[in-house]
Amino acid sequence: MDTADYIIVGAGAAGCVLASRLTEDAGTEVLLLEAGGSDRGLLIAMPAAIPFVYQNKALNWGEQAGPEPWLDGLMIDEKRGRVVGGSTSINAMIFNRGNPRDFDGWRDQGLPGWGWGDVLPYFRKMETFAEGANETRGGDGPLQISRAPARHPLFDVYMRSGEQAGYPRPADHNSGEQEGMHIAQVLIGKGRRCSASDAYLKPAQNRRNLHLRTGAHVARILFRGDRAVGVELTNGETLMAGKEVIVAASTVGAAKLLLLSGVGPADELRQLGLPVVLDQPNVGRNLENHPGVNLQYAARREDTLVAELGLIGQARLGLEWLLFRRGLGASNFFEAGAFLKTHDGADYANLQLEFLPLARRVVNGKVKVFPGFQLWMDLSRPTSRGYVRLRSADPHAAPEIVFNHMQTEADRKDLIRSVRLARDLFSQPAWEGIRGEEVSPGASAQTDAEILDWAKRAIGTSYHPSGTCRMSASPADGVVDACGLVHGLSGLRIVCTAIMPRVTTGNLSAPTYMIAEKLADAIRGRAPFQSQGRPAAKEQ
Repeated sequence: MDTADYIIVGAGAAGCVLASRLTEDAGTEVLLLEAGGSDRGLLIAMPAAIPFVYQNKALNWGEQAGPEPWLDGLMIDEKRGRVVGGSTSINAMIFNRGNPRDFDGWRDQGLPGWGWGDVLPYFRKMETFAEGANETRGGDGPLQISRAPARHPLFDVYMRSGEQAGYPRPADHNSGEQEGMHIAQVLIGKGRRCSASDAYLKPAQNRRNLHLRTGAHVARILFRGDRAVGVELTNGETLMAGKEVIVAASTVGAAKLLLLSGVGPADELRQLGLPVVLDQPNVGRNLENHPGVNLQYAARREDTLVAELGLIGQARLGLEWLLFRRGLGASNFFEAGAFLKTHDGADYANLQLEFLPLARRVVNGKVKVFPGFQLWMDLSRPTSRGYVRLRSADPHAAPEIVFNHMQTEADRKDLIRSVRLARDLFSQPAWEGIRGEEVSPGASAQTDAEILDWAKRAIGTSYHPSGTCRMSASPADGVVDACGLVHGLSGLRIVCTAIMPRVTTGNLSAPTYMIAEKLADAIRGRAPFQSQGRPAAKEQ
């Protein structure tokens, strides 16, 4: 297959949705290109195997961000799936739509059709929620969404400590009222990871008009004048698109491919010897991520999940999952969290928490667990901005990624407040008799300066980069319009996290699916769903 109506670059969340929806029209030929290989295998399917797929170099692009100028040159690992299903085949499977005000903010930036009421019908369309359909949740979509069982006693302790600290507990944090403590919702169905490949691609794979190619690394987009007409692979092969080239290659991948194709800041492209198709200085800019740190406490082995992960426990975990698709093997372990404000002046939740009933550290590149518990906390709406740039014109070379984490005083203050908020959570009566010594950052970090000094060495990310090809009403402010079409070009569309005008509050897989569902309708010439009002969620 060397020609199609649509060529889609990247078989991640957005690419799989588009391939499935566009080929519902029998007369539409779609060629889906994935640089990685097959997603078949038990490690990907088994939710508890997250640490192994994270560390599998064959499933990952192996990129790093940095040196980070505001973190004393820190280098940060950045996970990005290089496999069918993309990052949905290696991520933690946490399902968070984002805050309604995130999307209202997109709309208010001059992007009609992207407010919460506009996108809610697409969130409903894409899911089957295990607790049933209602005015905010879907009941017959491809994605299997369930509430984590959270059976370990420490999850209950964590939830009670939040209530003791005065935080609310919304009945469904994905139905409009996000702020407060919650049991996580996960992309797990019948004990298996529910990836984009499982939900969208495999049910459509027998359609004659859908063609998937793995190991297809795109070197550049081909243009005839200002129109995208195809792509060239790194092996020199040329593939042609009759209607559009659609880039669904992630925030980093989309920016890199546009730059390699001559779409970006003209001066930077010329310095690398790349011909300029379109001088667009916004390509690769506006990079956001969710920076965060882990607060860790020691605890008795018998009080933590580590007690169930000895040799016998691991054997039981694997056998029970293999035979019945249940037990710890069917868990992602991140089964409780929260969305909270770091200070009273925040207009809505700007901090995400994820609780683990064990503690982990990386030793010689491998994740090791120890008796304790930990809380990951990331800044959900940071004010620092970074960039993606090319290091060379070689499509095999990793790009330069710099997040500029902690560039702004606001972010530094919020991170310090986050540590103090988490410490207050663990000081509640629910933890008496369980909480041991603070392992990280440790009791010696008390002043703002001491906490910030520790954070500069400890910061990581939630692997939520966005914004390098952001949507905007004008090419002066972004790269694509409200339908994902690149300003100033034709036949070229971007559909992935790269087009988010502002990062959402929470994990990015859910809004990425939504974006692809919505833009699939636009590509097919279908009218968007009618805007739906925002129902109030009930407190429990």
